[in-house]
Amino acid sequence: MNLKIFFDFHDIFVDAKSAWIKALKQLTESKEEVEKDYNSGLSKKIICKKYNLDYEEAEELYRNYLNPINENIDFAKKLSSFYKINVLSLSKKSRLLSDMQKFGIMDIFDTIISKDDISKYNSKDEYLNSISSKYDWILYFNHEQDTIIQNGNIIYLPINLQGDLSKFRNISFTEHAKNKLLYNDLSKYYMYAIANDTSLETNFLSEIYKKYGLPENGKILDCCCGVGRHDYLLANAGYQVTGIDISEEQITNAKKIHSHKNANYHVMDVRNISLPERKYDMSICMWTTYNYLSQDKDFVSFIKSNYNHQHEGAIMVLDSKNIPRLNNRRVYKRNNINNGIEIELIVNKYIINNIQNSQYLYFIKDNENKQFYFDDEFVRFYTLDEIKNLVSEYYEVVDVFGDFDFSAYNKNLSNRFIVILRRK
Repeated sequence: MNLKIFFDFHDIFVDAKSAWIKALKQLTESKEEVEKDYNSGLSKKIICKKYNLDYEEAEELYRNYLNPINENIDFAKKLSSFYKINVLSLSKKSRLLSDMQKFGIMDIFDTIISKDDISKYNSKDEYLNSISSKYDWILYFNHEQDTIIQNGNIIYLPINLQGDLSKFRNISFTEHAKNKLLYNDLSKYYMYAIANDTSLETNFLSEIYKKYGLPENGKILDCCCGVGRHDYLLANAGYQVTGIDISEEQITNAKKIHSHKNANYHVMDVRNISLPERKYDMSICMWTTYNYLSQDKDFVSFIKSNYNHQHEGAIMVLDSKNIPRLNNRRVYKRNNINNGIEIELIVNKYIINNIQNSQYLYFIKDNENKQFYFDDEFVRFYTLDEIKNLVSEYYEVVDVFGDFDFSAYNKNLSNRFIVILRRK
């Protein structure tokens, strides 16, 4: 897919606003007034004229106070591993180059579009519209945005994509996940949008099943089954599988694309399972999904609900990414072209203590129709000690693996955190 990515420069990569305000306030006694004028959008030269300040002196002070915004520079560097990164700014090119050279960040950018380059246009918007037909999508990260705005194939984005964790102070991330686009409007694209090795994961589950001497071709309960990618292969291997998910769209698509005589699918909340079968041999919850249950009480309800649907000695598999090993900020992209559908996905992830916040930018071309979607999610990482404590009334931890190759779990090195529980 043909994407063009622009960043504004000042107040994106360098803190121009605070540096200018500090410089102007140093030169006048009218400190509150000059800051108010700057925040109102009055130009620096007009402010200097209004308060009888020397503009060149103010600009020199500004440069002394200017500091890089390292988090945004790091984001652009990570993104530049996959795309050419460009600057679009209404500053003069000489000022742009000077500030870039000061902090040694010129090599990040492919092209630098300045005020001098777009002087014939009335605005940056007009310039972007003039080139929009050349690209599938144009992304413009700028400091003027606090929300994502789409204008045709031009997407205006705030530089800070991080979600608002404070909204979940007393509620489960599950309430957020219920509305996640990939589980609802985009469910039909689910298998194109995720990175997985379903065969590897399902083989691991089969080996776990055998390892604990469970009945041959027994009953498996898949909690948060999604579109049933594991269930189909398990059913094909002879297991009797029940998949449950809170999303109607996911279950609808599971029945469409992963139907099997040995697999049944139900819309159901894993915190309150109600099935006629009460003797399941194994429960599974794969791919960092139980981590939406961010409140201890929700997690315990999920555990107790499985306990009530299993026989003594049954096994439960909890699988998640090993979040402690991950960098605090990760940026990557996924591409998939299949059956006339092209999906490009930019993923941005933050780690905040034991919480992972992720943003997904979807660019979808389906039969020449182009669509853009933005999705956001939070998950909580549970430590081994937390899990042991929360499940202790119902299960014991019998194994912990660091990946689907059965390697031992290492908090600092393992890709995954896979906990095996046995029902008491």
